[in-house]
Amino acid sequence: MNRSITYSGALLAFSFLWMLCVTSSFGRPADTPPGLRADRAFLEASTKADRSTLDSLLDRQFTWIDANGKSLTRTQVLENLPKPANADVEPQVRLYSNVAVARASSGRLYVLRIWVHREAGWRVVLYQEVQQVEKPEPPPSRSSSGDCENPCKSIPFQPETQSEKEAITSWQGVMRAMANNDADAYVPLIADEFTATDTHHDRPYTKADRLAQIKKQKVAGARSAPPELISARMFDFGETVMMIAREQRPGAKSYFNTRMWVMRGGRWQMLFSFNTRIAE
Repeated sequence: MNRSITYSGALLAFSFLWMLCVTSSFGRPADTPPGLRADRAFLEASTKADRSTLDSLLDRQFTWIDANGKSLTRTQVLENLPKPANADVEPQVRLYSNVAVARASSGRLYVLRIWVHREAGWRVVLYQEVQQVEKPEPPPSRSSSGDCENPCKSIPFQPETQSEKEAITSWQGVMRAMANNDADAYVPLIADEFTATDTHHDRPYTKADRLAQIKKQKVAGARSAPPELISARMFDFGETVMMIAREQRPGAKSYFNTRMWVMRGGRWQMLFSFNTRIAE
């Protein structure tokens, strides 16, 4: 389990400079921030099957999830190197203190790469693909008398750190808000830049899209059934928390869902949801 990291003044200064670089153009190689150089090195090494470079870039808790929901550990990736998707697509990058979120999309294929700054440098902790469907699938419904136990009230997982516990509490608040069509409860728990990239949708959903969906269901008198949590792993990066969960939609195949939270205004807000159906 990851623990909070103590940051030096140099790292904080670097983070500020990287944020400026990421939000501007990358016109010259010298302008490329170290984190993005590491991301490009990872893609090049993966494409060329360069195990030595990959060994230096993969975090010890690294996970690779392909578009079919196959999950590989660090050891498995180094033994049988998979090819990254959208390797030629310039990523969109957001920096959250010592964590970088890189996304690269082409058509309906989306790729997420999560980087964390360790003492030894930038390390990639997650690579995940999502292939979205051509036609969105309707959300699973439940009867008006049905109750949301898992995940709204209890889950088969015990977070370890205080930040992980608070992030789980925030997530359960989101699940209850969606189950009860409660837009007011949903809003403060979701970051403004939030996106949900789901296998069963035809496009990523924004915070505004989710709110519209909640309000539409409320007017129609419909009630959604949140997916049940099967298992999870959590990563405490200090100012952010990440969870890789295996979940089950009613009457459908299970999937891996990666979420991340950031502490803002005294509360944990969800930054994204990224889920890949498991083709079993």
